[in-house]
Amino acid sequence: MQPLTASPRDGLTADLVTALVRDAPAVTVGHGAELVDQTLAVLADISEDVRGGSVSRAAYAELHGSAQLSISRDLDWGRAIVRPYMTLSDGQLTARFNLGAYYTAKPKRNLRETPPRFDVAGFDILLALNDPVGQTYAVDAGVGYLTAVEDILIQRGFVQYLIDRSSAALVLPAAKVWPFDPRTTWLQVVNDLLSAIGYAGIWSDWDGRPRCQPYQPPQQRPAEWTYEADGIRSMIAPEREIEQDFFRTPNRWVFYQSNNVEAAPVEGNGMYTYVNQADGPTSVEGRGRVITQPVGLDAADHASLVRQAQERIDTDIRVPTTYTTPTALNPLHWHFDRLLVLDPTAGPPMEVLGTQWTLPLMGRRMTQEWTIL
Repeated sequence: MQPLTASPRDGLTADLVTALVRDAPAVTVGHGAELVDQTLAVLADISEDVRGGSVSRAAYAELHGSAQLSISRDLDWGRAIVRPYMTLSDGQLTARFNLGAYYTAKPKRNLRETPPRFDVAGFDILLALNDPVGQTYAVDAGVGYLTAVEDILIQRGFVQYLIDRSSAALVLPAAKVWPFDPRTTWLQVVNDLLSAIGYAGIWSDWDGRPRCQPYQPPQQRPAEWTYEADGIRSMIAPEREIEQDFFRTPNRWVFYQSNNVEAAPVEGNGMYTYVNQADGPTSVEGRGRVITQPVGLDAADHASLVRQAQERIDTDIRVPTTYTTPTALNPLHWHFDRLLVLDPTAGPPMEVLGTQWTLPLMGRRMTQEWTIL
């Protein structure tokens, strides 16, 4: 989630922001938008021209963020980048929440309205990485994985970005080549490089900055927000649903280092096997049989292989159970949020991962999908 006191809420305490989002008996919801360039410099405030819309995020999608906006100004469509925001006010305190930066597509125009209204689709600013490479691309042996990622970001026009440098010392042991393929994009190249050192896929934050950081299993992360279904702090609507689907989920994984051409992988050196013996309904005990899935991974070393494997295991195990619900507006949500849900009707307290949400710029409720850990 967004940090409670992140800019532009620098002057507010975490308790004040929490109270405004969760506890205020009545809030006024406002919205606006800025026109920015790829450096995230503000070119203009176009709030008066934004009539509404929504922002959505799907954590497992190729481009995580999207927006649907109604704008009564003719922009440089296809090139223009819009950063919408939401404000919440209880009459005494007002907080603003930036909601990401989006390239705008050529919109539909309503010809009956004056001034004209454009219905605009917005695409995550990482769209600038989602273009085909268009040629064979290679990174030489000895080049740092994070250096290669940063070079691509700069070449693709990004100036503001955040890269966790904890694995800066890891270098490619051999040249890595992406042969010409019309489907290979810069986004794929970046994510391949990050994955090789156990990093999560690149994502853009609420301000529009690309971020790269090591993968951390959600079970090891503290809950960032607690949702209650009952009581005065309830933000969960009654029309909520739980769905289970674990038919294809494996419970035994055999991961091997596919880029190691010098020696056959063995357990503990280029091979890592994990068995989910008893954790949940997809486990060996839960299914009554072993379901094996071999997975080849491009990894810098065995430790990176294990970190990548853990991300894949966490993803596969999370698939079975989803909790879908409307909630009160919470513009703090962002990418793979770690949450605690207290819903006695559904059972004991649930640790969940936020995987999808849509936030309307005008309205009182948003929709969310959480995956139960």
